Amino acid sequence: MTGTRLKQLARTPALLLVQKLLRRVPLRPVDVGKLCFLELNGIPKVPASMLRGHVDVRFATPDDVDALAHLQNKTSLFRQRFDDGDRCVIALVHGRIVGYEWFSENSPHHETGWGYDITIPGDYVYAYDAFIDPAFRNTGVWLRFKAHLAEWMAARGKSGVLTFVEYGNWPSLRTHLRFGFTPTECVIALRIIGVRLFRSVRAISAATWSYLVCVAMHLPLHLHHAARALHVAVALSRR
Repeated sequence: MTGTRLKQLARTPALLLVQKLLRRVPLRPVDVGKLCFLELNGIPKVPASMLRGHVDVRFATPDDVDALAHLQNKTSLFRQRFDDGDRCVIALVHGRIVGYEWFSENSPHHETGWGYDITIPGDYVYAYDAFIDPAFRNTGVWLRFKAHLAEWMAARGKSGVLTFVEYGNWPSLRTHLRFGFTPTECVIALRIIGVRLFRSVRAISAATWSYLVCVAMHLPLHLHHAARALHVAVALSRR
């Protein structure tokens, strides 16, 4: 094992090391994860200047399921979500779907990955399962989803967004923190031969998350301080 590989392992949190080992076992009889819940207190604010690129965004309908399945093969799951009353926002480039994000206001929401029931406050919306074609990532598509959601929330009288990021998904966590989401709760999930166990633990601060993201992604620590300053600025602007 090279020195670089050893350094990477040394930077990897213990939970992720255990997870990697368990997921190498055939049929995965035991699995562990950590769901990091975040919330945005207020309607998303996306300046028009940040909505770059030629992308059309709209709510999907059941007629879009086959096109959605070209991005990720979840046809039956997508149809079930529509049947449950959840909404899907899609991004299109030249008529082709290049990304989607799902939203729900039905509480509780049954999270399908771990089977965890998520309570959604009446004035909140739950955002989940966002996916963007790799060729269109970092092009502002995610911000367009949030801008579209903001218009819908204003019309529905909603006042906040709830979401979760699985521990170890550092790019997504970093994006949410920079946008103004704050940590609220973490849930340890354990699955043993089909039996699911959950334990809620105290969420760490946004500043600590920012530090961990910089370490895990091998980013210069001055970016942590910049991200923290940005987080404070966003929080003040929402008062």
